[in-house]
Amino acid sequence: MGLKMVKIIQTDELKSLLFNIFKGLGVPDEHAMIVSDSLVLANLRGVDSHGVSRGLDFINGIKNGEINPSPKIKVVKETDVSILIDGDRGIGIPVAYYLTLRVIDKAKRLGVSVGAARNLWNVGALAYYVMKAAREGLIGIALANARARVSVPGVKSPIVGTNPIAIGIPTKDEPIVLDMALSTVAFGKIVLALRKGEKIPEGWALTKNGRPTTDPKEALEGYLTPVGGYKGLGLAIVVDILSSILINAPYSLAITGKGPYTQGGFLMTALNPVLFRDYDEFIEALSAYINMIKSLPREPGVEVLMPGEPEYRTYLKRVKEGIPLDDEIWSQLVKVANELGIKCS
Repeated sequence: MGLKMVKIIQTDELKSLLFNIFKGLGVPDEHAMIVSDSLVLANLRGVDSHGVSRGLDFINGIKNGEINPSPKIKVVKETDVSILIDGDRGIGIPVAYYLTLRVIDKAKRLGVSVGAARNLWNVGALAYYVMKAAREGLIGIALANARARVSVPGVKSPIVGTNPIAIGIPTKDEPIVLDMALSTVAFGKIVLALRKGEKIPEGWALTKNGRPTTDPKEALEGYLTPVGGYKGLGLAIVVDILSSILINAPYSLAITGKGPYTQGGFLMTALNPVLFRDYDEFIEALSAYINMIKSLPREPGVEVLMPGEPEYRTYLKRVKEGIPLDDEIWSQLVKVANELGIKCS
């Protein structure tokens, strides 16, 4: 079953609608702006599992009382090069964004910085934070863990979360952006498939009895598979430790919550290339590296893309043509807006 395109919405219109919805739910203006910006950017880049779909999760979390719409972000511990903050159970996006800004500021002054946030809900697409660092001329590295949903055949329990990792690297043009879950596929894509009534490809997930499945409902009741088998599982375990045990946040198996908006902890590092070489030299050398990779011998019609390049192409297309939302997601968004007395065009 294909995507049901019943609504093409322009960037500013969608951002404004989301802003007004979150504001209507008690989210402060500044936070509502950051949340809507992150969600819309995810949709613009084609990462629809972390766009409006994720926003609906936040809305449900606020409604059922798990998410604090107006958190008081608190600095728990700080040094010249590090910072740890408490998110007061708020939506993770503005909490993680605040942390990212503090980390960027420190890295600009000192060359390197690391920050962590705990007691927060989902931070959305990690690309949002590493892209911010890259646009400031820094290399950004972000890690996060989530409720345990990943397992391997023979284990009758989830082991770790999808536990994503993202890296953003500045270039002359658009930054290189690697953003990936350490499951074969992001959990949000399973949720999206269920909402659309679509099957999922084989190899994405296991039933609760450890059998392969193409049914998103069975997948959500069972487990996702790790990317690259046991190598991916190893990476997910390491990310779990760094974004939980290290910062005194819950690890994947200890994360609680009713909805798909759970999060354990978030770790953000920024590195200034000038620690090692002249910045302009770094950018020039990186450009030569990219050109070399793209000019390698290949079959006609085959193209080598840098991490983040497919998403950027989607971004350019959707900025111009609008963002496609399927009927189920759009109808849910309209329903919430109507409940809050917000007009939808």
